[in-house]
Amino acid sequence: MNSGLDIVMQIIIFIVLLSIALWVFMVRRSARLNNRFKNFSIEPMKDDTPAIFDIVKSYYLKIRKSVSLFLEKTKIFDTYSKKYQKYCNVNLKEKPMDYMSDKVISGICLMVLAIVLNVFTNSDTTFLQLITMFLIGFFLVDFYLTIKSKIRKKRIDNDMLKAIIIMNNAFQSGLSIMQAIYTVYHELDGPISEEFRKMYIDLTFGLTTEAAFERFNERVDNKEARYITTSLNVLNKTGGNIVQVFSSVERNSFTRKKLADELKSLSASAKAIFRILVVIPVLLFVVIILMNPSYFNPLLTTGIGLLVLLLCLIIYISYIIIIRKVVKAGVKE
Repeated sequence: MNSGLDIVMQIIIFIVLLSIALWVFMVRRSARLNNRFKNFSIEPMKDDTPAIFDIVKSYYLKIRKSVSLFLEKTKIFDTYSKKYQKYCNVNLKEKPMDYMSDKVISGICLMVLAIVLNVFTNSDTTFLQLITMFLIGFFLVDFYLTIKSKIRKKRIDNDMLKAIIIMNNAFQSGLSIMQAIYTVYHELDGPISEEFRKMYIDLTFGLTTEAAFERFNERVDNKEARYITTSLNVLNKTGGNIVQVFSSVERNSFTRKKLADELKSLSASAKAIFRILVVIPVLLFVVIILMNPSYFNPLLTTGIGLLVLLLCLIIYISYIIIIRKVVKAGVKE
């Protein structure tokens, strides 16, 4: 009876936390939409009262700043934070140590959450559980940054052809490279607009076209960006017609995108089956745990059980790796 009540309490707490996360997401989405359309609407009466999310964000930034100042004194964290410099190249307001602070704060928050859940369920909090929750929170930030970076790169890849078309039209109209970059910056939105804004600022402050596009290529790491950079470098050294060069770049980019879309549609069914087969064992495990929490106790309390569990994990991971390689091979062909 107590185990069933504990499961119900955990489900209720999970639903409450999920509702809070969805509410925060909707508030941020409403703020972004408001900033996008406020230039095309009549301004309402101004209210200087700060929103709850802004207050929480300001407090969090103060806490993160204090944690960053403390972690900067530690050589291990200072060395480890250098791997996050690539994210600072995208967001110039952030520092590598700020991401380390996010990881530490996230780990501490999950530790506190585990203690609160154990208090509600009348369970004992072990040191191993606290360490596990801290490590999960510590590396959860890496997972979030990786997903966010992939989404941003995907948006840039999808919008790069639009930027090339706009630049080609600008060159055909007789505009200069700087004016073409300015046009892309104002016509598009999202990450691609931010990158072209950075290029425009680089050119404004006196960088050469080659240097500005080289920096752009290093930030976005895109085939079209590399092709544009190489073409402009060759064009500046040997001379030529920039309209013809960008017309060729546009045709090649359009052809590559068309082939990529066709390959993506052909491999969509295989990827969907792969994802379903990967998720089914996890869902089955969760359902069994909810129906009978003690069902897998022999796997965790006996030596043979641990060996079987390790063998199952090895088979499951090997299955994921093999199927992913098969799907990727089909796409490449």
